[in-house]
Amino acid sequence: MKERLKRYVKAAACFLSESRKLLLTIMLGILLCTAVFSAPIALAANYRAQQWQAVEIILTSSLTYADPFQDVDVTATFTKPGSQTITRPAFWDGGRTWKVRFAPPQAGLWTMTTSATDVKNSGLHHVKRTVRCDPYSGDLDIYKHGFLKVSGNGRYLTYADETPFFYLGDTHWILSHERFDKSNAPSVASEFKYTVDKRVTQGFTVFQSEPGWQARSAQIRVKEEANADEEADADFKHGFTSADLAGFANLDRKFKYIADQGLVHANAAICWVGDPAGFPVFTEVFMTRLARYWVARYGAYPVIWTIAQEVDKNYYGAYDATTIKKWFAAAQSIADNDAYHHPVMPHMENTDHTTASNSWWSGKPYHSGWAVQWQGELTDMDTAKGFWNASPTKPSVLYESAYDHFWTDSRGALGAAYKSFQYGMYGYGYGANGIWNDIYSKPGEPGDFGTAYEMPVHYLWWHDGADLRTGDQLSYFKHFYTSLEWWKLVPRFNDKAWGSFADASRSLLSSDGQDTYVVFFFGSGRSTGTLDRMENHSIYLAQWFNPRDGQYENIGTITPNDSQWVVPEKPTAEDWVLLVRKSSTSHSIIHHATER
Repeated sequence: MKERLKRYVKAAACFLSESRKLLLTIMLGILLCTAVFSAPIALAANYRAQQWQAVEIILTSSLTYADPFQDVDVTATFTKPGSQTITRPAFWDGGRTWKVRFAPPQAGLWTMTTSATDVKNSGLHHVKRTVRCDPYSGDLDIYKHGFLKVSGNGRYLTYADETPFFYLGDTHWILSHERFDKSNAPSVASEFKYTVDKRVTQGFTVFQSEPGWQARSAQIRVKEEANADEEADADFKHGFTSADLAGFANLDRKFKYIADQGLVHANAAICWVGDPAGFPVFTEVFMTRLARYWVARYGAYPVIWTIAQEVDKNYYGAYDATTIKKWFAAAQSIADNDAYHHPVMPHMENTDHTTASNSWWSGKPYHSGWAVQWQGELTDMDTAKGFWNASPTKPSVLYESAYDHFWTDSRGALGAAYKSFQYGMYGYGYGANGIWNDIYSKPGEPGDFGTAYEMPVHYLWWHDGADLRTGDQLSYFKHFYTSLEWWKLVPRFNDKAWGSFADASRSLLSSDGQDTYVVFFFGSGRSTGTLDRMENHSIYLAQWFNPRDGQYENIGTITPNDSQWVVPEKPTAEDWVLLVRKSSTSHSIIHHATER
């Protein structure tokens, strides 16, 4: 551009008078400078990111505070012409360093302007930065479609662009205890990364954790002293100081890795085990500030806020109507400071204690849905109906059920996934012994557990827990439902207008109108029953699906007789899924099938 303009100036000057030549040379010189020097400035940005992925912006305080956590609040407002405004709280990260994490929801140039409660702090107040956001170029669904929200009909979770989100979670309650930089398994460099990577390859979409659960607390450890190689965790029982920052740094790298692998992180903020009544620091004001800090550090990642361990309704009586308000304050603060409006789904007590009908949380404006804890054989239709029929309508997921090789076996853990979807709980949180409780020590070694709960009776080394075959079988579960429009399946419970079964409590029917019927049979025999309300004169294709190996067995084409079809016996006495679809909608299921 520069050489071209010079040649143009010289050529034009040949035809003009000396005075006009001088004037034109000056004017074109100004244009040249503008073109050369202004264009890069217009295109430059302080930071660059891709859509929905977090970028970290560092601020340096011009002042020193005695208590940075309490003495100053900083927020950063991000604007883009024609787009929404995103306001993010900043967080103190030691010394004079504050940080802002921002995930731009749209491509383009975003401008950040900070605001500090101490307006004299030139390093924190009215600081401007720019972020250039490019369209996401990868293949992870959470960044292709955006953060989660509740569907329009209130039944399930979707991405920001309203694509239905398939919730399949893996449980890691003691996240801070999982080794990031080492492993005691052969050829495994990182215990933490191994389990995350394995679940990603198996099709999991959610990582469930209690990251604030202090693994080094004597209350839950085998012995009072921490092992020398354990990683840092944050402990707020005596307030929040610089001593807690190492624990947050440990969590930071894990939150980021989980997000970089494309998983949504269903995490409980500021969690501890039991009643903190012995620690006066936990006031409503302190909880509010801690929750704001938590949102500042982790709200720019794809997350679901589950608040605390079994806090809905009150951690089995640990809190009364007054003390529970500190948890309400934390949840309200999360909602107030989260500009992305990630779902708030408080971790529930077992359904023996808490359901939709007696929740202390359901009436809160920030309550997005039900993180259900339901264990046993899951045959109580009324429990499932209670969540499905609750008003207003909210999504529910089977967030915690019986753990594999802990309270149940592989059949029970796998079956719970199918039961959840057949009951209209469109999400399943799997838990494997050795993983949810992080049993790091090998057989015969001194105990090194994230929690000693029911140890050593229910011992299983973490590496063996990660490799349980149920993880692969849950891949088949996901493939089965994602081959359908699973979000349209309506649970029919024990409504005989839709079907009658020999073992009604162990035959779970859902259907998409009269087009698609799905039945999960988990009784002990081979008996089945009938499907009803089918369209006469329509041709349906019927198949058995084997949840153990992911294979289909064709039953063949069927035509209802008086709107009914008698289902043949199950292939074996094991668990089976029946899939029946009207022929016009069945082309997508004729694969991996064998004729019977």
